[in-house]
Amino acid sequence: MVTDDMPYRKKELQEYLLTTHMLCLLIVISSLVLSNKFFISAQIYPVINVRFFIVAGLVALCFVILFKTNNNSLLEDIHTMSFAKATYLSFPLLITMVTLLAVNNSLDDIETILLLPVLVAASMTGNTGGLIMSTLCAFGLVFYSTHINSLNIYQAMEENLLFIGMLYVMGWLVGGLTNLEANHRKHLVHSLQSLTEEIAVREKAEEQLRVISSAVEQSPVMVVIAGTDGRIQYVNNSFTRITGYSPVDVDGKEIVEFLGDRNGNLEQLSGILKSGGRWQGEITGLKKSGEYYYENASLSFVRDSEGRITHVLKIAEDITEKKQMEIEMAKLDRLNLVGEMAAGIGHEIRNPMTTVRGFLQLLSGKEDCRKYNEYYDLMIQELDRANSIITEFLSMAKDRPVNYKMQNLTKIVEVMAPLINADAINSDNVIKLDLQEVPDLLLDEKEIRQLLLNLARNGLDSMKSKGSLTIRTFMNSDAEIVLSVKDQGCGIAPETLDKIGTPFFTTKEEGTGLGLAVCFSVAERHNATIKIDTGSGGTTFFVIFRQSSFI
Repeated sequence: MVTDDMPYRKKELQEYLLTTHMLCLLIVISSLVLSNKFFISAQIYPVINVRFFIVAGLVALCFVILFKTNNNSLLEDIHTMSFAKATYLSFPLLITMVTLLAVNNSLDDIETILLLPVLVAASMTGNTGGLIMSTLCAFGLVFYSTHINSLNIYQAMEENLLFIGMLYVMGWLVGGLTNLEANHRKHLVHSLQSLTEEIAVREKAEEQLRVISSAVEQSPVMVVIAGTDGRIQYVNNSFTRITGYSPVDVDGKEIVEFLGDRNGNLEQLSGILKSGGRWQGEITGLKKSGEYYYENASLSFVRDSEGRITHVLKIAEDITEKKQMEIEMAKLDRLNLVGEMAAGIGHEIRNPMTTVRGFLQLLSGKEDCRKYNEYYDLMIQELDRANSIITEFLSMAKDRPVNYKMQNLTKIVEVMAPLINADAINSDNVIKLDLQEVPDLLLDEKEIRQLLLNLARNGLDSMKSKGSLTIRTFMNSDAEIVLSVKDQGCGIAPETLDKIGTPFFTTKEEGTGLGLAVCFSVAERHNATIKIDTGSGGTTFFVIFRQSSFI
C-alpha cells in the first residue's frame, strides 16, 4: 500500500538532504584546506599529504554527524526545534565562520561559503529558519569585514549589501520551497490517512455486505427481491430448492405470477404492491411442477435514504409440512371424537335396533301380517344396513380391543387377494400384485384386512370397466414398510383432497363416508401414516409403517 511506502520516502528524502549538506560541508572544508594560510614545512611531510589528512579527518567528522542524525527524524516537523536539529544546524555555521576567519584573504570570494549554512538551515527549517540563518551570516560577514578588512560598519554593510541580499533571497527561496514541500507532505499524509480510513470503512462494509449476502443466500427461508414494477430481480437458493424455479426462470417476471390464488389473496397482494403497504400472512405458492405449497409470507418495501421505494422484498417460510400436520391432526381429532362417540353410544343404539328387528321377524311370521311381509323385509334390510354402519362406526373407537401379533404384511395381502379379485371381476376390472419380501410388523390382522379391503374397494369404485388396480408391498428409501393401492380412476379433485378421511364425508351416492375414516383410524393405531398421490391418471394410497412398528 501507499501508506507503507511513506516511512521509506521520508527516509529517502532525509538521506538526500543530509548528503547535500555533507557536500556543502566538504566545500567549506576544502576552502579551509586549500587556503595559503596553512603553511607546512616540506621537510616533514609533503604538504599535499597533510592537507589530505585534514580533509579525511573533517570528512570522517561529517560522516559521524550524518550517522548520528540519520536515526533522528529531523524532517518530521520543520517548525519544531530539537537539540539534535540545533546541533546539526550550528555545525555548518561554526565551520563556515572558522573557515572565513582562518582563510582570510588567501582565497578569492571566500564570503560565498556563507551561502552554504543558509542553504542547510532553509532546507531543514523552512523560510523562517533560512531568514534567521541569513541574518546570522550577515552579522558574521559584517564582523569579518570590520575586523579582518579594517572597514567601519557602514563601509562593511555597503560593500557587502548585494551579497547580504543574496543571502536573504536564498534563505527565503529555499525556505519557501521547503515549506511548500512540508505542507504538501503533511497534506499527503493526511490524505493518505483519510484514504486508509475510507478503505478500512469500505472493506468493513464489503465484509458486512458479503456476510449479509451469504446469510441471505444460505437462509432457510425464501427471499425474493423485485423492482418497483413488481418484476423479480433476485431469488435465493431456498426459493430455487423449494419451488424448483432457477434464478433464470424467474428473472424479469412479476412476483404475483408465483403466488397461488387458492385463498383469494392474489388481488389483495397486487393492491398492496401498488399502494406501497405491508402485508403478512399465509398464502399458497406455485411450484414449477404445478404443485401448490403453503408459505408464511411477508411483503415489504426497501426504501433509500430519502424514503423513496426502490425494491419489493418478500420473505417466506415453507410451512407445507406444518399445514399438512395440522390437517392430519384435525382429521385425527375428528376421528378421536367420532371414536369416543362410537364407544359411548354405539352399543346403546344397537340394542334397541336388535329388539325392533326381532319383533319385525316375529310379526312377519304371523298369518294375519303376511300381507305386509314386503314392508317387513324392507325394514329389516334397512335395520341390517344401519347395523353395518354402526359396525364400521364402532371400528373407529379409540379404546376398542386390538390384538397385535407379529404379522407379515405381504402374506396378509396374499390371503386377501382372492376376495379382492372377486370384487374386481364383478366390476369388470383386474387386480395386479407386486409384493416384495418385507420384515414382520406388530399388526392386528383383522384391522389390516379391513384397511386393505376398504382401499381396494374404493379404488375399484373409482374406475370404469377394464381398469387395473395395483397392490404393492415394498420398503422405501427410509427403510419403512409401505402398502400401496393404485387405481386408474380420474383422480381426486383438489377441493376434495383436504376432506379425505373426514367421517361421513363421501362422494359416492350410497357411501357412508366411514370407509376411509376407518382406514385413517387403523393407521393411527398401528403408528402408520397415509399419504395420497393423485392426478388425472389415477390415485395411489400409501400406508407407511414407521420403524417403531418393527421387531
